Amino acid sequence: MDAHDANALLQLGRQRPRSFSDAAGLIVGTLDGVLPGTVALARLEPDENVHRVIEARGQGVDGLAPGTALRPAGEGLDAEALRSLGALDWISAPLEMSNGQIAGVLCAADSSRDVYRPTHEAPLTIAARLLSYEWEGIGLRSELRRLRARVNAGPEFDAETGLPSRASFLDLLGHEWRLAQRGTVQAVLVACRVHGGGENGNGADGAKQTLAVKIAAEVLEGSIRETDRVGRVAPETIGAVLVGCRPQDTPSFVARFLSALERVSGDDRTKASVSCGVQPLHETSSPEEALGLAEAATRELRPERPAAQGAEAR
Repeated sequence: MDAHDANALLQLGRQRPRSFSDAAGLIVGTLDGVLPGTVALARLEPDENVHRVIEARGQGVDGLAPGTALRPAGEGLDAEALRSLGALDWISAPLEMSNGQIAGVLCAADSSRDVYRPTHEAPLTIAARLLSYEWEGIGLRSELRRLRARVNAGPEFDAETGLPSRASFLDLLGHEWRLAQRGTVQAVLVACRVHGGGENGNGADGAKQTLAVKIAAEVLEGSIRETDRVGRVAPETIGAVLVGCRPQDTPSFVARFLSALERVSGDDRTKASVSCGVQPLHETSSPEEALGLAEAATRELRPERPAAQGAEAR
């Protein structure tokens, strides 16, 4: 990265975009003057199945244009999908949030081979981090609105995680259970039992266990959709109602949650293993039965701490 490129990134860091759209256009446009080929920003779609290009600049790969769907592969892009667009060389960097979630990917691609060097990866990585901050700012503002709504509504919340308590979660669960019983919508309950205190998951250290639950709660809340429900249902257990989710799609949600948890639980202080019990709401006679079955399932499963990996999404 020469002085010109460094200066371009320095100017970029001094800009104050008014929205994520402004930031995306500004950053992709700046990278177009720094990197060869086509520079593109893709957002991970709500169904978590594809990255959708929302900004693209440059002459390198004609098929890499706004609206193009790209398959994810871990934290990057599927090689076969890029080759099908005409790319022979590329680099990419994920838009990773502080809770471990991947919101999208920033990439540069070219139709020639051996175009990109390690010096090209630095500005791309820096730009991806700037976009991650902007994206997370949107999420934080959304969370602030949600917290204000909670204050106005006045339900009971768990002090340690900020999630609805068991009683409040049962009220939310009851609403979704009734809709599921009518056949209005499919919904699945996932109970996540968190085991802190190291790899053995015995939770002997109370402070470490509390920290593990708080981290898992943050990651779970970041993994759900706006229409889903989440709460702390026991000292060691958090739960989520996945609204509009089919039972066969639940494993991909669980894999995505565990993968994100792995990325933010990197040291002994924050390590946690999790047992996830799943219960479709339409198969139960009451919300309480659904929660009880999901919690029971967590006690029958071996805790998991999988290596970070991509997952086909719900």
